[in-house]
Amino acid sequence: MSEIPTTAVAVRTESARPWTDSVLQAITGFLSYTGNWAGDFAQRFAALLSDLMGPAVFSAYALAAWSLTSSFGWTESFIFSAGPLSNWLVWLAFAILLNFAASILKRHTQS
Repeated sequence: MSEIPTTAVAVRTESARPWTDSVLQAITGFLSYTGNWAGDFAQRFAALLSDLMGPAVFSAYALAAWSLTSSFGWTESFIFSAGPLSNWLVWLAFAILLNFAASILKRHTQS
């Protein structure tokens, strides 16, 4: 019977530590970049939102004034004739809260 020749091959293997360290470093760098981008985007969006809240605050104060003049009978009608939105105090409270929220948002985006 003939014998089958066998050959041994030596393969040099590297440990997994350098490879995992480089992968983790790449992932950390990517997440850091993504976090910075998201923070910058959120800052710009908050600044835009605070700028757009100005006309909304003015509209809420105008609706409060219109509802008050309608209650006094100085104007013919108000868009809400019944319910909680027909009360001028509700509109005034909404306008004050919206104005307060806009000022807080504006202050945080300027710093």
